[in-house]
Amino acid sequence: MQWEVVIGLETHVQLQTNTKIFCGASTAFGAEPNTQADAVSIALPGVLPVLNKEAVQCAIRFGLSIDAEIGRRSVFARKNYFYPDLPKGYQISQFELPVVGKGRITIQVGDVEKTINITRAHLEEDAGKSVHEDFHGMTGIDLNRAGTPLLEIVTEPDMRSAAEAVAYAKKLHELVQWIGICDGNMQEGSFRCDVNVSVRPKGSDKLGTRREIKNLNSFRFMQQAIEYETRWQIETLEDGGKIQQATVLFDPDTGETRAMRSKEEANDYRYFPDPDLLPLVISEADIDRVRSTMPELPEAMQARFQTEYALPAYDASIITASRGMADYFVAAVQAFGGEAKLVANW
Repeated sequence: MQWEVVIGLETHVQLQTNTKIFCGASTAFGAEPNTQADAVSIALPGVLPVLNKEAVQCAIRFGLSIDAEIGRRSVFARKNYFYPDLPKGYQISQFELPVVGKGRITIQVGDVEKTINITRAHLEEDAGKSVHEDFHGMTGIDLNRAGTPLLEIVTEPDMRSAAEAVAYAKKLHELVQWIGICDGNMQEGSFRCDVNVSVRPKGSDKLGTRREIKNLNSFRFMQQAIEYETRWQIETLEDGGKIQQATVLFDPDTGETRAMRSKEEANDYRYFPDPDLLPLVISEADIDRVRSTMPELPEAMQARFQTEYALPAYDASIITASRGMADYFVAAVQAFGGEAKLVANW
């Protein structure tokens, strides 16, 4: 039997704000454990969240960059679950009414161009961090990261290979840095991906049972994890087994995925609107203010370089791979009397 893999991504983008999403504690990376955990971060009784306006502006900026619907009214919800690094016993997130709705990102894989549809992007707070390596037989809890603003970006199951998934993740990684909402540091956890993988017989339009590979912070690991998971699912089905929906982890040392827990559904989290936060209302004027600060986007700049500087498409695509490179190129062309092709070759 011929099989087809179906892939969708959920990407957690840490927003580049100075303070957390619902309080004034610092988001700076690398501080001593629990030195940036204020009363709100550790969920002392009676504390109340106050929404960070800059985080909302980052979300609007992203929505504009992918030509998405911006929710004029969005609602924060409580996502209830227990984990040691989640002091409140719930995470403040968005569920039915996200701040960013449907949009799209175009990727290039070889000579093929493909559009990946974005389902939604919603604001939420990050959890703290469990620390294992410094304790023998125990786990430490560092709440510095608790409350750091995240934008979770969810795609449709539009990708059909590990190569497409990696191309999308790289394009998204470049975009969030280009528009200035995330530093893109994958080693520090600023950009991490969860990948949903399922397989189905070729030609079928029915989705298979998916398994979610959590917290991939390397494009190389993403490629390896998807390829292994795809082979494992196909072999399991061909041997007469069944795929159980689960959350899995990728082990870079073995190159294998392993099940961590059964996969939760939305009803398991008992979402309900957070009574401490009013609905978020975004006006057309708010959107226009953010739009006025938007940089020229990579695709538009690439097209302009081809017409304005007569550069080949390949040169223009390389130069616009990062905003820093593009700005440097323009400055160098101006300094060198307009010799754009020579500067591009350099």
